[in-house]
Amino acid sequence: MGSIDVVKRVFVIASGLTEQRAVPHLVSHLEKAGVSLAGVRFPPRNQALNADRAARIIRFVWQAQPDNRPNKFVVVVDTDMTEPGNVVDPIEKGLRSRLSGIRAEVLCAYAQQHLEAWYFADSRNLQSLLGRSLGKVDASKPDEIQNPKLHLKHLLGDRFYTARVSEDIARNLNAETIAERSPSFRGFLQAFTNGSATKGSGSPP
Repeated sequence: MGSIDVVKRVFVIASGLTEQRAVPHLVSHLEKAGVSLAGVRFPPRNQALNADRAARIIRFVWQAQPDNRPNKFVVVVDTDMTEPGNVVDPIEKGLRSRLSGIRAEVLCAYAQQHLEAWYFADSRNLQSLLGRSLGKVDASKPDEIQNPKLHLKHLLGDRFYTARVSEDIARNLNAETIAERSPSFRGFLQAFTNGSATKGSGSPP
C-alpha cells in the first residue's frame, strides 16, 4: 500500500478573533493523524478578509519563521449568504498573483453562511451547552441555516456572544459529528489535511 503524504503543519488565515479562538478546537482531533495547527491569524482592525490581506499575512508568517515554516496555508472565509464561488474565487485568483516565492501549498475553504453554522451540526452537545432547545433549525443540514450567528445570539439570551463564548462552544463540540453533517466543514478539514476544498491557490515547487 502507498503511503499518504500528510501535511505536518498548517497555518490558517481566518476572518476574525471568533475563528482564531474556535479553529484550534475544531481541528485538534487531526493531531492523531500527524497534522497540527501552526497558528491562526486574521486581518487587523476588523478589516474584511480579502486576497490582499490574506497574502500579506501569509508573507509575514513565511518570512517570520524561516526555520519552521508551515507546510500549508488554508484561507477560510464566510460566505455571508452568497454563493461560495462568489466569495472564494476572487480570493483564490488574487492569491495566485500575490504569492510568488511562497514555497507552500495555499488552499481556500469556506464556512457556509458563518462559522456558527458548524456549531449547530453537533446539535446534541450545543443544546446541552446552552441548556435549551435549538428552536426551528434543521441540525441535519447546518449549512442551510439562515443567519446562524444571529440565531445563536438569540439562543444565548442575556449572555453576550463573544469570541470567548465561541471558543467555549467549539471546545465542547465533536468535530467528527460536525463533519458528518456539514459539507463546508468537511471541505475545510479536507483542505487542512491532504485534499483540496476548492482549488489550490498556490502549490509546492
